[in-house]
Amino acid sequence: MRITLWPVPPEIPVVGTPVGFMGGGPATDLAGRAPRPGLPVLSYEGRQPLVDGKPVPHDEIGEALQAEVERVAKRLFGAEYSGPLAAATGLNVRSVQRGRVLTHGLPAPVLAMLARSIATPCPRATGHMLLAVAALWDSLLPEYGVGEVGPGPLSTDGRELMARRLDKIAAQAIGLVVGVQEDAAAAKARAYAAAGRNS
Repeated sequence: MRITLWPVPPEIPVVGTPVGFMGGGPATDLAGRAPRPGLPVLSYEGRQPLVDGKPVPHDEIGEALQAEVERVAKRLFGAEYSGPLAAATGLNVRSVQRGRVLTHGLPAPVLAMLARSIATPCPRATGHMLLAVAALWDSLLPEYGVGEVGPGPLSTDGRELMARRLDKIAAQAIGLVVGVQEDAAAAKARAYAAAGRNS
């Protein structure tokens, strides 16, 4: 059995929260291509997994789900993915570790987030951005969280401030990388020129 976390097109009727498909193959793994059309849809109602709308026991899909979560999380966050995945989702590290996912799965919103993230043009860069958003979220939540009892979701003002800060950080990062890459290219060019003069 194989599970592929991937966004389910909106035109496909789904019961519950769609997270991917039952099936898929190596092309999806290596090239980030969508699974072939016609595969059964995996979705959730609460913690109940559904295949084409029909309930299935978690035990039947647990191993395949854990393998797919690990594959996707490694592409997003690298080999040591547990800490970053926990930070990006707000779960504790224990909840995202291999054995726990195998026996209990993950909440549907987390699986749906992984599905959307892996379908981006550059999953690893998306993983870095998820961590950047999570870091800013944590810094803004005490002041901009809107919960009746304790902090809740970020307010509109908090989200707008986070977007402005992300834009500023991205612009700074682009400038830093461009600068160091240009310096490296210039140093290489000087080295080649010197080698040519000395030959």
